[in-house]
Amino acid sequence: MAWTINVAVLCVVVSTIVAKKKYESPLQVFQDPKDIESLFKNGKTYYVEAGTIKKGPEQSPRYDLYCGEVLVKTNKSTTTIKRRYLYPTRETWTWLEANYKVIIETDTTGNKPRKYADIRSMHEMHTRVATLYLLWLVKNTCALFYNKHTDDCEAWVFEKPPLKLFQQSVCSTLTLVCKKRSYLHYVSECYKSH
Repeated sequence: MAWTINVAVLCVVVSTIVAKKKYESPLQVFQDPKDIESLFKNGKTYYVEAGTIKKGPEQSPRYDLYCGEVLVKTNKSTTTIKRRYLYPTRETWTWLEANYKVIIETDTTGNKPRKYADIRSMHEMHTRVATLYLLWLVKNTCALFYNKHTDDCEAWVFEKPPLKLFQQSVCSTLTLVCKKRSYLHYVSECYKSH
């Protein structure tokens, strides 16, 4: 039953994307604001299943990234995320970690005010590396983000994706809204201990 509902929702959304093929931004396709603040709660972990970005880290992309994880930490007034990826080196796979500060801001330029996450580096000049807008949210399953700063999309899932060929979340499929090639970030190497 749940699978049937997900397929129906996916068909409706994809047909909407195709119907609006002349849009300039994914924000025009997904116009209803979603609750982005609920995703940045202390202790949450997400898995970057797919996206239009292949290389990282955000400040100086050099490596093909796989097995992405986003860990959220909050204290009294600050929210941070730690992004971890595996990247292949000549003989092994290595974890690459980067920490970012998250500031929830409000964009009032559209028809409705919409909150987004301003993601900044934690060192030097606190450079903005992303402005994440939550486009689509499937409760306790996945979230689709649009990075207005780089014009890219990224799908986070709430549980580590199972090692299955040709199966991905609805949000991963919807990364096509960015009109760029999408990459699946979970490969067999993600399921080995590193």
